[in-house]
Amino acid sequence: MVIDLAGLFPTRDHHVRLRTNLQIYWDQAFVADLVGNEKGKEGRGQAQVTTLAPVLGNLHFRGFSRMYRRGGRYGPHWFDYDSVTTASPWRPIAGAATRFGDVLPLLDRSDDQYIIMAPGDETTVEFAALPAPPPGWSRTFLLYSDGWIKDSDLNTADGTTIAPLPYHAITSYPYTGGDGYPTDSARQRYLRAYNTRIIKRSSPPPAVREER
Repeated sequence: MVIDLAGLFPTRDHHVRLRTNLQIYWDQAFVADLVGNEKGKEGRGQAQVTTLAPVLGNLHFRGFSRMYRRGGRYGPHWFDYDSVTTASPWRPIAGAATRFGDVLPLLDRSDDQYIIMAPGDETTVEFAALPAPPPGWSRTFLLYSDGWIKDSDLNTADGTTIAPLPYHAITSYPYTGGDGYPTDSARQRYLRAYNTRIIKRSSPPPAVREER
Protein backbone atom coordinates (compact mmCIF):
# COMPACT_ATOMS: atom_id res chain seq x y z
CA MET A 1 0.00 0.00 0.00
CA VAL A 2 1.31 3.42 -0.94
CA ILE A 3 0.22 6.46 1.06
CA ASP A 4 1.13 10.04 0.16
CA LEU A 5 2.19 11.80 3.38
CA ALA A 6 2.99 15.16 1.78
CA GLY A 7 1.48 18.04 3.76
CA LEU A 8 -0.09 15.83 6.44
CA PHE A 9 2.25 16.70 9.34
CA PRO A 10 1.27 19.88 11.22
CA THR A 11 4.60 19.96 13.10
CA ARG A 12 8.18 18.73 12.66
CA ASP A 13 7.27 15.57 14.57
CA HIS A 14 6.92 13.02 11.79
CA HIS A 15 5.99 9.94 13.80
CA VAL A 16 3.39 7.72 12.13
CA ARG A 17 1.11 5.19 13.80
CA LEU A 18 -0.61 2.39 11.87
CA ARG A 19 -3.84 1.11 13.39
CA THR A 20 -6.29 -1.48 12.06
CA ASN A 21 -9.06 -3.78 13.29
CA LEU A 22 -7.89 -6.50 10.87
CA GLN A 23 -5.38 -9.32 11.37
CA ILE A 24 -2.58 -7.90 9.23
CA TYR A 25 1.08 -8.90 9.33
CA TRP A 26 3.57 -6.20 8.32
CA ASP A 27 7.00 -7.39 7.22
CA GLN A 28 8.39 -3.95 6.35
CA ALA A 29 7.52 -0.29 6.03
CA PHE A 30 9.61 2.51 4.61
CA VAL A 31 9.46 6.15 3.60
CA ALA A 32 10.64 7.45 0.24
CA ASP A 33 11.36 11.15 -0.25
CA LEU A 34 10.68 11.88 -3.91
CA VAL A 35 12.54 14.89 -5.28
CA GLY A 36 12.04 15.62 -8.97
CA ASN A 37 15.38 15.31 -10.73
CA GLU A 38 16.70 18.11 -12.89
CA LYS A 39 18.43 17.41 -16.15
CA GLY A 40 22.14 16.94 -15.61
CA LYS A 41 21.80 16.80 -11.81
CA GLU A 42 21.71 13.19 -10.74
CA GLY A 43 22.24 12.43 -7.10
CA ARG A 44 21.00 10.86 -3.92
CA GLY A 45 17.37 11.53 -3.05
CA GLN A 46 16.39 12.44 -6.58
CA ALA A 47 13.72 10.53 -8.44
CA GLN A 48 12.04 10.56 -11.80
CA VAL A 49 8.41 9.43 -11.80
CA THR A 50 6.83 7.98 -14.94
CA THR A 51 3.14 7.13 -14.90
CA LEU A 52 2.03 4.32 -17.21
CA ALA A 53 -1.53 3.69 -18.34
CA PRO A 54 -2.68 0.09 -18.92
CA VAL A 55 -2.68 -1.08 -22.53
CA LEU A 56 -4.57 -4.34 -21.87
CA GLY A 57 -7.13 -5.44 -19.33
CA ASN A 58 -8.77 -8.87 -19.48
CA LEU A 59 -11.13 -10.37 -16.91
CA HIS A 60 -11.45 -14.15 -16.81
CA PHE A 61 -11.99 -17.03 -14.43
CA ARG A 62 -8.80 -18.60 -13.11
CA GLY A 63 -9.63 -20.61 -10.02
CA PHE A 64 -8.22 -20.67 -6.51
CA SER A 65 -4.56 -20.77 -5.53
CA ARG A 66 -3.47 -23.25 -2.87
CA MET A 67 -3.38 -21.51 0.50
CA TYR A 68 -0.86 -22.34 3.20
CA ARG A 69 0.74 -20.75 6.27
CA ARG A 70 4.28 -19.49 6.67
CA GLY A 71 5.89 -18.95 10.04
CA GLY A 72 4.21 -21.75 11.95
CA ARG A 73 0.67 -22.71 12.88
CA TYR A 74 -0.49 -19.12 13.43
CA GLY A 75 1.59 -17.47 10.72
CA PRO A 76 0.03 -15.44 7.90
CA HIS A 77 -1.58 -17.14 4.94
CA TRP A 78 0.32 -17.30 1.65
CA PHE A 79 -0.82 -18.45 -1.77
CA ASP A 80 0.86 -20.71 -4.34
CA TYR A 81 -0.04 -19.15 -7.69
CA ASP A 82 1.16 -22.20 -9.65
CA SER A 83 -1.13 -24.60 -7.76
CA VAL A 84 -4.76 -23.88 -8.68
CA THR A 85 -8.11 -25.62 -8.28
CA THR A 86 -11.68 -24.85 -9.36
CA ALA A 87 -13.05 -25.99 -6.00
CA SER A 88 -14.04 -22.78 -4.22
CA PRO A 89 -13.27 -22.52 -0.50
CA TRP A 90 -15.91 -19.79 -0.27
CA ARG A 91 -19.60 -19.59 -1.03
CA PRO A 92 -20.75 -17.60 -4.08
CA ILE A 93 -21.55 -13.91 -3.64
CA ALA A 94 -24.80 -13.43 -5.53
CA GLY A 95 -25.53 -10.56 -7.88
CA ALA A 96 -24.41 -8.92 -11.13
CA ALA A 97 -20.66 -9.23 -11.73
CA THR A 98 -18.62 -7.86 -14.62
CA ARG A 99 -18.76 -10.01 -17.75
CA PHE A 100 -15.57 -11.73 -18.90
CA GLY A 101 -13.38 -10.21 -21.62
CA ASP A 102 -11.95 -6.76 -22.33
CA VAL A 103 -12.21 -4.43 -19.32
CA LEU A 104 -9.55 -1.90 -20.28
CA PRO A 105 -12.03 1.06 -20.29
CA LEU A 106 -12.72 0.36 -16.60
CA LEU A 107 -9.05 0.72 -15.62
CA ASP A 108 -8.12 4.17 -16.90
CA ARG A 109 -9.51 6.35 -14.09
CA SER A 110 -11.37 6.35 -10.77
CA ASP A 111 -14.96 7.08 -11.77
CA ASP A 112 -17.12 4.55 -9.86
CA GLN A 113 -17.08 2.34 -12.98
CA TYR A 114 -14.98 -0.60 -11.89
CA ILE A 115 -14.50 -4.32 -12.39
CA ILE A 116 -16.76 -6.42 -10.15
CA MET A 117 -14.88 -9.66 -9.60
CA ALA A 118 -16.31 -12.83 -8.07
CA PRO A 119 -14.31 -15.46 -6.15
CA GLY A 120 -11.93 -17.20 -8.54
CA ASP A 121 -11.80 -14.33 -11.05
CA GLU A 122 -8.55 -12.81 -12.29
CA THR A 123 -7.80 -9.62 -14.22
CA THR A 124 -4.69 -9.60 -16.39
CA VAL A 125 -3.30 -6.08 -16.86
CA GLU A 126 -0.42 -5.17 -19.15
CA PHE A 127 1.59 -1.96 -19.53
CA ALA A 128 3.89 -0.76 -22.29
CA ALA A 129 7.58 -1.50 -21.74
CA LEU A 130 9.92 1.27 -20.56
CA PRO A 131 13.44 1.86 -21.89
CA ALA A 132 16.32 0.84 -19.67
CA PRO A 133 17.10 3.32 -16.85
CA PRO A 134 20.20 5.54 -17.12
CA PRO A 135 23.52 4.12 -15.88
CA GLY A 136 23.67 4.06 -12.08
CA TRP A 137 19.89 4.33 -11.67
CA SER A 138 17.54 1.64 -10.36
CA ARG A 139 13.84 1.26 -11.02
CA THR A 140 10.95 0.44 -8.68
CA PHE A 141 7.44 -0.34 -9.88
CA LEU A 142 4.47 0.77 -7.75
CA LEU A 143 0.96 -0.37 -8.65
CA TYR A 144 -1.70 2.22 -7.81
CA SER A 145 -5.20 0.82 -7.39
CA ASP A 146 -8.52 2.30 -6.32
CA GLY A 147 -11.28 -0.04 -5.26
CA TRP A 148 -13.10 -1.94 -2.55
CA ILE A 149 -13.02 -5.45 -1.16
CA LYS A 150 -15.98 -7.30 0.31
CA ASP A 151 -15.84 -10.89 1.53
CA SER A 152 -18.59 -13.32 2.49
CA ASP A 153 -17.70 -13.41 6.17
CA LEU A 154 -20.71 -13.62 8.49
CA ASN A 155 -19.57 -10.37 10.13
CA THR A 156 -19.52 -8.49 6.79
CA ALA A 157 -22.52 -6.29 6.04
CA ASP A 158 -24.37 -7.66 2.98
CA GLY A 159 -21.62 -10.27 2.67
CA THR A 160 -23.74 -12.70 0.65
CA THR A 161 -24.55 -10.28 -2.19
CA ILE A 162 -22.62 -8.03 -4.56
CA ALA A 163 -25.04 -5.17 -4.01
CA PRO A 164 -25.17 -2.54 -2.67
CA LEU A 165 -22.29 -1.16 -4.72
CA PRO A 166 -19.75 1.20 -3.12
CA TYR A 167 -18.86 4.53 -4.73
CA HIS A 168 -16.51 7.39 -3.92
CA ALA A 169 -19.09 9.82 -2.53
CA ILE A 170 -20.67 7.26 -0.20
CA THR A 171 -21.13 8.45 3.39
CA SER A 172 -21.52 5.06 5.07
CA TYR A 173 -21.66 1.35 4.31
CA PRO A 174 -24.19 -0.25 4.50
CA TYR A 175 -26.23 2.56 2.95
CA THR A 176 -27.94 5.01 5.24
CA GLY A 177 -29.98 8.12 4.62
CA GLY A 178 -29.59 9.34 1.04
CA ASP A 179 -26.85 6.90 0.03
CA GLY A 180 -27.29 5.07 -3.27
CA TYR A 181 -25.18 4.20 -6.30
CA PRO A 182 -25.28 7.19 -8.72
CA THR A 183 -28.08 7.18 -11.29
CA ASP A 184 -26.47 9.47 -13.91
CA SER A 185 -26.52 8.19 -17.49
CA ALA A 186 -22.81 7.30 -17.71
CA ARG A 187 -22.81 5.04 -14.67
CA GLN A 188 -26.13 3.46 -15.56
CA ARG A 189 -24.75 2.63 -19.05
CA TYR A 190 -21.76 1.04 -17.33
CA LEU A 191 -24.03 -1.18 -15.26
CA ARG A 192 -25.94 -2.33 -18.33
CA ALA A 193 -22.91 -2.81 -20.58
CA TYR A 194 -20.46 -4.52 -18.22
CA ASN A 195 -22.20 -6.09 -15.24
CA THR A 196 -24.22 -8.74 -17.04
CA ARG A 197 -22.78 -11.91 -15.46
CA ILE A 198 -25.45 -12.99 -13.00
CA ILE A 199 -24.17 -15.12 -10.14
CA LYS A 200 -26.65 -17.10 -8.08
CA ARG A 201 -26.11 -18.58 -4.66
CA SER A 202 -25.86 -22.06 -6.22
CA SER A 203 -23.80 -21.05 -9.27
CA PRO A 204 -20.98 -23.52 -10.06
CA PRO A 205 -17.59 -22.06 -11.02
CA PRO A 206 -16.94 -21.72 -14.77
CA ALA A 207 -14.33 -23.87 -16.47
CA VAL A 208 -10.74 -22.74 -16.11
CA ARG A 209 -9.25 -21.49 -19.36
CA GLU A 210 -5.72 -20.44 -20.14
CA GLU A 211 -5.08 -16.79 -21.04
CA ARG A 212 -2.08 -15.76 -23.14
